[in-house]
Amino acid sequence: MVDVAVRVPDDVLKKYENVSNATVLGALAKRGYLKVFMNGVHSLAPGRRLVGRAVTLRYLPSRPDLQEHVTRGGHGEGFNETPRWDALEALTPGDCLVADCMGESMTSTGGDVVFSRILSQKAAGLVTDGGVRDGHKVAEYGYPVYGGGSTPTIGEPNVLPYEVNEPIQCGGVLVWPGDVILGDEDGVVVLPSQLAEEIYDECVHHDEVEAAILWHTQREGISPKFFYPFNSETEKIYVEWKKSH
Repeated sequence: MVDVAVRVPDDVLKKYENVSNATVLGALAKRGYLKVFMNGVHSLAPGRRLVGRAVTLRYLPSRPDLQEHVTRGGHGEGFNETPRWDALEALTPGDCLVADCMGESMTSTGGDVVFSRILSQKAAGLVTDGGVRDGHKVAEYGYPVYGGGSTPTIGEPNVLPYEVNEPIQCGGVLVWPGDVILGDEDGVVVLPSQLAEEIYDECVHHDEVEAAILWHTQREGISPKFFYPFNSETEKIYVEWKKSH
């Protein structure tokens, strides 16, 4: 694989904890990145913000004659050598597991025992467009969990884990290993790693301007329509807001 990813430092990841996903989408759209919001992937642990570097795992449809080859991937003997465990063992603090389950939202990509490893690795969280077995139990671990849904089923009759840290799709979005994954109540946005530092100041400024608009219009009882698109009047109230805050 050609490595185009930049390893985003932990201090940059932390900055994005207070940046709106909608604002990141806007900044990316200006640069031509229009397909970065995952479809069908929702928070299974509401109220938790996810910011993490992607460690990717790709699943394939099951096929009995290739099951052993696919799940062991030529690594050797034993269950512990399956790609799913390889992905979990690759996690470090600041990383999150992103699993491509081909949009099979009710097909399990793992359950509470498997995903307990995310907790012990002190990783940032879990994202999959597949299902999470016993999702309510996984949510109790305390980290952010995003998936197609919660399911009591197991995945192996339908899907098999295949490869780790290669480009994947998840929720219809291309995810490159190391991309920054941002999750909130609205869903999941993929921020290309090489843009994380570039767009941060722009995103913060945008969020501050919108806070200024809300502050001003609520105080004065007027419509926000006069300040969009951002214009000279917007700048005036932003300057006033900065002085007050």
